[in-house]
Amino acid sequence: MFPDASGRNDNLRLMQLDENLLKEIEAGNGLVFKGDPDENVVMCTENKTYDVKEAETSNSLLLVPDLLYAASTGGDEVLGNNSMECDSDTSFDKSNNSLNKSNDSDDGTREPRKVEFKDVVNTFFTYYELKPCKPRLSKLRKLLEATLYQGPELEYAVDKSKLVDYDAIYEQVQASRAEIDMELEKIQAVKINDHYRLLDFDYEFRVLSYMLDLIEENSWPLNRISKKITFDSLKDLVPLAVLEALFKFYTIETYKEENVQYYQYKQDKVCRFLARVLLKSAGKFNYAEFLQAWRDSVPEGMTTDESLLSGIAIVDKSSTPQVVWGFSESDLPDDINERFKILFRTKAKWTVDEISPYIESYATEKLNVNALLTKYARASTQNGVRVFSAKHMK
Repeated sequence: MFPDASGRNDNLRLMQLDENLLKEIEAGNGLVFKGDPDENVVMCTENKTYDVKEAETSNSLLLVPDLLYAASTGGDEVLGNNSMECDSDTSFDKSNNSLNKSNDSDDGTREPRKVEFKDVVNTFFTYYELKPCKPRLSKLRKLLEATLYQGPELEYAVDKSKLVDYDAIYEQVQASRAEIDMELEKIQAVKINDHYRLLDFDYEFRVLSYMLDLIEENSWPLNRISKKITFDSLKDLVPLAVLEALFKFYTIETYKEENVQYYQYKQDKVCRFLARVLLKSAGKFNYAEFLQAWRDSVPEGMTTDESLLSGIAIVDKSSTPQVVWGFSESDLPDDINERFKILFRTKAKWTVDEISPYIESYATEKLNVNALLTKYARASTQNGVRVFSAKHMK
């Protein structure tokens, strides 16, 4: 029966679940919908994010509570009887015969079936379709950039109302907990007094310089960095939370000796950061001079390599002299069309290796970097090398 409007429940929605989502619910795990009014909604499990789209059904779907199927009412026997009917019976006749038989006792030994009326709680013409998608993490950096940490002496200038803890991040960022945790690690967010902060670039350079200077001061081999001496030497200059975070970001364990754990700095990570320091201080840099200044800036024994400039700088070897300038992936817009416009405005032609660091965050299992370039750029060959340029050139 279809009840009047007062008997309908218009708060119900249908959602199609894949096997993984069904297992999450059966295990008692929560599914969380996220999205501000100006955002497309997503749904998150503990470790994945799903895009939510409304889809139409080809037929209306009726929601009827406590509805019994044929197998629960002896319907299997009824179907057996139906199959014995004469082929000349119409479907309507078969239905009537089936109903008549289902209300009679077959041999008097069982109760006849009863017809019950059920209310249709709601009629659905749409449902929510869920598809795995990449987490939408750009908002995380924007949240944290509002309260950059520049050292304890400049904390008075920070707007405390914009500080965010983990719960605030989880509520506002369209990603699962596992994906948020990975991104916090990737962007090197530091937890200070329960709030997550990004370090100001110049402040991070200052603290890292303090740490690296101790190598020469103590005549340490590169694989014998002492965490205890580092902390004891800098505890009056740098807050413990910052020291702990940067030591974790920039070092790895090497070996233990007499129950003392030693470390070494991650060479590629240190060299890459120091390259950014040099590039930040200048516009276009003579490439040969930059390489020499870069080599001089890193601790003795560490080796710089041009590959470490990927995603943070552009090298133009076609000019005379050759030049390099800073060009960071994190400074580009999130919209992929705008990003490609800026990329081709900055440099007319790119090889796959050159452009990949700036667009690989948009790649998916079904759409890799080459597919993205096919869609948004034009391919050509220059001196035997495949390059990509703007699709619609003037």
